[in-house]
Amino acid sequence: MIGLLGPLLGGLGLFMLGMAILTDGLKLAAGGALTSILSAWTRTRLRGLLTGTFITSVMQSSSAVTVAVIGFVNAGLLTLSQAMWVVFGANLGTTMTGWLVSQIGLRLDWTALALPLVGLGMLAGLALKGRPRLGGAARAAGGFGLFFLGIGVLQEAFSGLDPQIAGLPLAEAGLLGIAAFLLAGVVLTTLTQSSSAAMVIILTASAGGALPLELAAAAVIGANLGTTSTALLATIGATPAASRVAMAHVTFNAVTALGALLLLPSMLWLSEAVLDGVGILDDGPALLAAFHTLFNLLGILIIWPLAPWLARWLSTLYRSEDEELARPAFLDSNLTGTPSLALRALVLECWRLHTLSLDLARLRLTAPQNGKLAARENSLAELAVVIREFLARVSTEAMTPETARALPDLVRAVHHSEVLCLESGEVFGLRRPVAGDAMKPVWDRFDRAVAKALDKAGNADSFTDTRPSIRRAFVKLKSALLEALSEGRAGVREVDASLALAQRLRHVAEAARDGRLRLDPWLDEGGLAHPAAQDPLPS
Repeated sequence: MIGLLGPLLGGLGLFMLGMAILTDGLKLAAGGALTSILSAWTRTRLRGLLTGTFITSVMQSSSAVTVAVIGFVNAGLLTLSQAMWVVFGANLGTTMTGWLVSQIGLRLDWTALALPLVGLGMLAGLALKGRPRLGGAARAAGGFGLFFLGIGVLQEAFSGLDPQIAGLPLAEAGLLGIAAFLLAGVVLTTLTQSSSAAMVIILTASAGGALPLELAAAAVIGANLGTTSTALLATIGATPAASRVAMAHVTFNAVTALGALLLLPSMLWLSEAVLDGVGILDDGPALLAAFHTLFNLLGILIIWPLAPWLARWLSTLYRSEDEELARPAFLDSNLTGTPSLALRALVLECWRLHTLSLDLARLRLTAPQNGKLAARENSLAELAVVIREFLARVSTEAMTPETARALPDLVRAVHHSEVLCLESGEVFGLRRPVAGDAMKPVWDRFDRAVAKALDKAGNADSFTDTRPSIRRAFVKLKSALLEALSEGRAGVREVDASLALAQRLRHVAEAARDGRLRLDPWLDEGGLAHPAAQDPLPS
């Protein structure tokens, strides 16, 4: 058995290197096709399933497909439900490796063809560097040669070891043997981080027939289950969206493995029947390839009716603080038929967006720039979209006169909240010039006016119009800056930068004030106290 280690590692290394080159080459050759297919062919669960199966069958890498899917989910181009079905399809597509190995790799002498294919493929890939697609296709051909060369080395390594395999203490059918080989499949896939590599080892080891079919099938189930280790590792430090996609992968493979173990004898019998029906020689590797495909199909049948529940459950996991901000707290689609309740919910949600935007602005004006605040702004932008969609639905229902009067103010309030977030973000990019002693009191007065506007705009119990004080403070600051420029106490760049910063801060304060004025007449509808109605906001 010690003599097996060198050829085993070498053959496995050749196979995995071939897989990596094949996948990279196909990605280059495909260009933007992967992106186009994923974005256009995942509208329904069946399309997503077929897309995942097809791409993985061609790419020979479920990991590449899963990574692409996670990227699309993070970018908002795929929903969790769409991504789930692509991942389920990728699990089915990865069974193509078993068919390639059992029907081609173990039946033909690839040594004579593989070496020229590797040489020509890699040389052509280097020669065609300037043409990525053709070069990628050439590299894929070279990877294809390494793929089968590795299988040939593994086949030689396992030949002649039938007596040793048969003499293993657990090499007999039974619950203990099945559990041991299931664990072996999991460990093998975890160590290699490739279920395809584990499948090749299992198929080549079972080619001689010394290993009982049930134990080899248990190892195949373990390999299929072990591939979730990559997904679990991916959840460490990943985004919530990535973690949910990974957990969908884990859940599917766990359900599939459980179903395959419970129906192991029946699934093996069905695999043999299928091979007999299509006229394929039912040797050990072919039976295992058919078994691998059939129990993944079984998993799809099991998960099909459970998918809506699974998506809802996954949506509750890995929730971040920023994602919670993006979820409406008061809006419910059931309220659209009741105008008075819908109006109350809208006012409350608009007020929530307004106050959260104020909090973000205060943080940006007092704290150093960081990525968390940018993520919070994205969440508030998502909340604004949800509110707008709800407003659109309410506007199509039979509205009361009160609701009809409120909708324009609420639409404008959402807009002012967005402006508040955007303008406060722009302040980050502007450096406050070093002010002399003469300028400091003027700057301080202006800063106090801005802070007062934000505080007043967020007070639900009382509000006074802060526009005059903001305007006065800005005019005084502007005059002082221009006077310092004319007297030579400040340079053009310093004054220009100061005016740009002051203008942004004024926009922040006025957006806070304007949003509050739009909401103020309707705060009682949301259950919030407010003073007498203010003067109408100028358009």
